[in-house]
Amino acid sequence: MGLDRQRFGQALISERKRLNLQINDVVKACGITAGSQYLYERGKRVPNADYLDKLFELGFRPHVLLPNATLANDQCDIQHLREAFIQTDHDCRDKEGRLLDLEHRLNRFLDLLTEIQSPSKQAAQK
Repeated sequence: MGLDRQRFGQALISERKRLNLQINDVVKACGITAGSQYLYERGKRVPNADYLDKLFELGFRPHVLLPNATLANDQCDIQHLREAFIQTDHDCRDKEGRLLDLEHRLNRFLDLLTEIQSPSKQAAQK
């Protein structure tokens, strides 16, 4: 299972328009440059957890942006996505602190999503 960058970019545009946001609105809210947003929307770059977390706060829907990831865990919600992204960003860096390649990060993220359980599921197991 992999991330289709073009599909992600199109979903990003679609969600931005659904929320009636301009590119500059997203840029300001997420603390990025217009160039970065352009690359995300064109499928040329994949964002980090902080950016996605801010998107979710703006009202972007995780199941639209990341359909494969949210299907990996039927108990997935925004908090689980945040936890998985933060952990992925932490786990997937080289010795100099640079992010590893996209495929490696995506595989780690999907692995984490399947490992994270919802609070209700955790309570049922206790």
